[in-house]
Amino acid sequence: MKQLTAFLFTIRRFVPMFIWAMGLFYCLPTKAQIFDFGYPRTERRQTPQEPVEPAKYKGGNAGLNRFLEKEFKRNPEKTDIQGQIIVACIINEKGKISETQITRSLDKDLDNEALRVVKKLKFKPAKQGKKAIPSRINIVFPIRRGKVSFSTLKTIDV
Repeated sequence: MKQLTAFLFTIRRFVPMFIWAMGLFYCLPTKAQIFDFGYPRTERRQTPQEPVEPAKYKGGNAGLNRFLEKEFKRNPEKTDIQGQIIVACIINEKGKISETQITRSLDKDLDNEALRVVKKLKFKPAKQGKKAIPSRINIVFPIRRGKVSFSTLKTIDV
């Protein structure tokens, strides 16, 4: 009985060490992984993709900024809020906004106003070759004193 107990005790100590050691040896690379035996490597063939032309607003970035400033209605109660609202949009193959999501929020009312303005936008769709494809774009609304302002100067209400 003592011999059986001693045998089981020895096995209980030995088995975890054996498993640990096997794990170490299993992780080591084999000679085929270390040395180059001159076999030709198979290269993956990639199909060349045509460059993607991103979606554009009719007047460029300056035209987009003017549109956002003109359409965004100021809320007189929110004059103390400053920051950025970022709206992620999906532009479909026709150039219309199909989905919108607020990725950076400031205030619920200002966020709703930004979504209203974004849904009015019309873009020239993104193209891959000659084919129009859907694309994603982020539209940033810099808010200063409750209104959209793209200038770097401080806004002063007179």
